[in-house]
Amino acid sequence: MKPLLRLLSLSLLAHCPALAASPNGDARRVEVLFLGAPAANHPAHQPVESYRVLKKALGVDGINLTYTEDLADLRRDLLDRYDGVMFYGNWKKSESMDSAQEKALLGYVNDGGGFLPLHSASASFGGSPAYIKLVGGHFKSHETGVFTTRIAEPEHPIMKGFTGFETWDETYTHDQLTTDRTVLQFRDQEPWTWVRNQGKGKVFYTAYGHDARTWGQPAFHELLRRAVLWSVGDKARARLAALKLPTLESEEMILPGYLEHKTITRGQKPLSPAESLKMAQVPNGFDIALFASEPDIVNPIHITWDDKGRAYVVETVDYPNNLQAGNLGHDLIHLCEDTNGDGKADKFTLFADKLSIPSSAVFVNGGLIITNCTEMLFLKDTDGDGKADVRKVLFTGFNPADTHAGVSSLRYGLDNWIYATVGYAGFKGSVGGENFDFKMGVFRFKSDGSKLEFLQNTTNNTWGLGFTSDFDILGSTANGNPSWYYTFSKEAYDSAKLAQPRTPAGDTNPMYFPTSLDIRQVDQHDRYTAAAGHTFYTAARFPEIYRDRIAFVCEPTGKLVGQFDVTAKGAGFNSFQQPNNLYSSADAWSGPVAAETGPDGAVWVSDWYNLIIQHNPTPTVKSAGYDAKTGKGAAYESPVRDISMGRIFRIFPKGSKNDSQPKLVATDLSSLLAGLHHPNLFWRVQAQRLIVESGSTTAAAKLKALIKSSPKEDAAIHAFYTLQGLNALDDDTIQLALSTGGRGLYRAALSAVSSEKGLLKSGVVSAADSRALAEALVALAGLSPSESIGQALLATLNGNTAIVTDPALYDAWQIAARHHAPGVILASLASDPAPPAVNSVIKSFNSAASPARDALATSLKSRSEPSAQTLAALFAAEPAVIKEIVRVNKSEPRVMKNGSLIYNRTCVACHGPEGLGVPGAFPPLDGSPIVVGDPSVPTRILLHGLQGPIEVLGKTYNNIMPAHSDLKDNEISDVLTYVRQSWTNDAPAVPEPLIKKTREDFSSRKTPWTATELLK
Repeated sequence: MKPLLRLLSLSLLAHCPALAASPNGDARRVEVLFLGAPAANHPAHQPVESYRVLKKALGVDGINLTYTEDLADLRRDLLDRYDGVMFYGNWKKSESMDSAQEKALLGYVNDGGGFLPLHSASASFGGSPAYIKLVGGHFKSHETGVFTTRIAEPEHPIMKGFTGFETWDETYTHDQLTTDRTVLQFRDQEPWTWVRNQGKGKVFYTAYGHDARTWGQPAFHELLRRAVLWSVGDKARARLAALKLPTLESEEMILPGYLEHKTITRGQKPLSPAESLKMAQVPNGFDIALFASEPDIVNPIHITWDDKGRAYVVETVDYPNNLQAGNLGHDLIHLCEDTNGDGKADKFTLFADKLSIPSSAVFVNGGLIITNCTEMLFLKDTDGDGKADVRKVLFTGFNPADTHAGVSSLRYGLDNWIYATVGYAGFKGSVGGENFDFKMGVFRFKSDGSKLEFLQNTTNNTWGLGFTSDFDILGSTANGNPSWYYTFSKEAYDSAKLAQPRTPAGDTNPMYFPTSLDIRQVDQHDRYTAAAGHTFYTAARFPEIYRDRIAFVCEPTGKLVGQFDVTAKGAGFNSFQQPNNLYSSADAWSGPVAAETGPDGAVWVSDWYNLIIQHNPTPTVKSAGYDAKTGKGAAYESPVRDISMGRIFRIFPKGSKNDSQPKLVATDLSSLLAGLHHPNLFWRVQAQRLIVESGSTTAAAKLKALIKSSPKEDAAIHAFYTLQGLNALDDDTIQLALSTGGRGLYRAALSAVSSEKGLLKSGVVSAADSRALAEALVALAGLSPSESIGQALLATLNGNTAIVTDPALYDAWQIAARHHAPGVILASLASDPAPPAVNSVIKSFNSAASPARDALATSLKSRSEPSAQTLAALFAAEPAVIKEIVRVNKSEPRVMKNGSLIYNRTCVACHGPEGLGVPGAFPPLDGSPIVVGDPSVPTRILLHGLQGPIEVLGKTYNNIMPAHSDLKDNEISDVLTYVRQSWTNDAPAVPEPLIKKTREDFSSRKTPWTATELLK
């Protein structure tokens, strides 16, 4: 596990000021540190998974678990933040515990802390007598078996009313047993669970817990709940009692039970904002405070701020199914202000209403750009009353057929463009006289709506986008990929005739860590299936370890805001999900859908507060226990979808102060230049934007001076992009940025280079790291073809082995090399044979006739290298003509149109608009023998689902495909025919009677198919 598991929540404790009083005084939840050994120490023990299971089980009881795997966290200044410490895993079986760590642990327990060693914790640190005595005994040996323990002390507080349970586990025997233990349970005659006092502290030990067969037992969770509350002592229990946790009452309702395919007939009643806060966990050392709630705001889906730091809350009661004609719905935006400085909004002004399912907003040009059903809308208050009196459509073309697959994630880019994402519903329209048709991806547009650029396809529905201070661009997709990264623009790939990949996955662990068992998911159970947002922490109020490194990704079905540690990995990124969330709740109604770094340096969380978050598929008796209807927005209809509640929270380190609020004045250049130095990215961007929008003619000299004096500071990045926005850049400034700037300034300079000057050094492309090299290569592709650049590109390839092993870096090299192909090819004549990467350049360059191709052929004839004449003949011949696919099976337009609509509603999120799937996650449909073979096989998959592993075109996939038995026979016929006759597929149509017969033949089927069953 990564070193950062010295814990975000632990590391901060050494940096934050003395803790301020909690909003509830001494009342608070119980804090337990779960110290798990790395699984590599003993693969059969999975501490992080056991922690995940227990965290879900105990959250409702007011017990917060925080995870670490670093023994160095056994320090008093850290331990004293916790009421108890739980040990599980294998450490140093025969070795001694570090003396300082042992002293800290013993002192902590002696002074009143609780200690809960579990299972193999008794086999650890066998060379430390003091540790063995603390535990109360030492592991000796074990067999295995199924057993039930005998309760020896039924009146002990831990055991009172506890009846025990049967489980399979390792049958531990112990030695070095102390005489001061009270044995609570015996396995046969072997002491199994005991307690003891140590100074003022209490110790609980149980030998239970080898694997999931015990950890998955609710009765084991109950035993540990009792153990925690006993071991933490009277003061901690009193603080929990003083909190007065709400009783979670239930009432009759109908909810889909996708996991067990049974109707859920009772659900939790909602809680008031104050009571809901008591069910939330934030990192130890942080506070959470309510900013706004119902009735002042309802169903908040996004929040943004203006250059005064005022909050605009986007609210939608029409989501998901209440689509209205003319994009005039019942949704609105409130301007929410805290006028007395107590951290809570007390002034609410209706900024705009009559909106239709808005999802996101960004402040620019004195107003808000907002997504509004089919259109991108600009709203502005011109008379200062806080209410928009300008309503202007910038462009239109978003598809409202599925409201959870639309446009979202508006952000002001450091390059002065507005960025956004869109799901599989897609966009088809004209912007700036140019026609567009795209789905599932990232795009950007000018703030006046005059120009748009599509950048890159994502893997499925996309509701997250975030920037670092250096302008790294990452985001999240809903299913299985909560953290992806942007490579390079589609224009760059297209210009090189290179297939652009979908945004590559940065995360390797899409599981999540909720604090509740009351979770409803359609698929990807216990994993990210509804990821939303991907905001980096870009201020200075949190500990430094967060800054530009930790991204917050919401998972509303899990009622949490996850923390992803994002670090460079070659020309891309690795996003490691931390087992400790920024926010999680045991309140089943909580549904965080957005988390943003605010002007005050806190993280603001928009809690949708709704028991139903999932959009589709529509429940059926077979899939979820009952039949429901699909609404106009493609979500299933349910009276439980609430339109009366919603909350916004702020999360921040205890005792920390709000970031200072600069007084940015659009007409005062000095205030704006000062704003470029603010430690919070939000304020730097606002200052930059205001200078660009002012069109200042006097700012350029001061901005250039700033870059010259402080090229390594964040302010220099904004100064450069501000100059670019003012059209005031010059070559001296660009070269200065390339040669002396930090990573973000170097990237900014690459966007403006007009020559190779500053990019080449000693005959190769020079850059500080792989990502910078990749971006420099793409920048070179924007220059006029040059033989010298081609030579440098080949030398760079030969001198950097990472280019052929790093997919993003390889793509960047190909983009540059194909643009400067003649130079690369001529330089490669000295190598025989040419590197495979060069052969790709040759093949691409020879695919179409051009004057440059003819010139290269002529040049090659005069060369003496052995391969020159062969290449000369190759380029002198006519390029190969790509034959058009002649289809055997004729498509029926009506079927293909209807099949396309169904595909885009149910399949495109996983398999993509081109049927290419997602590498490592979802198999391709284009070219798949399963798809174009026996039509009864894909029919059975649609009717009952598919459980991996399955091999398609030589690759293995393990995800579970849910059943789509909600589709009618004619719909399955149409969508399968569409898939079998699209892209390169050419197979006969699937007749409706076959669907009907297959449904009848397998009507008793309750579980997904396996590949073995389908393909036998």
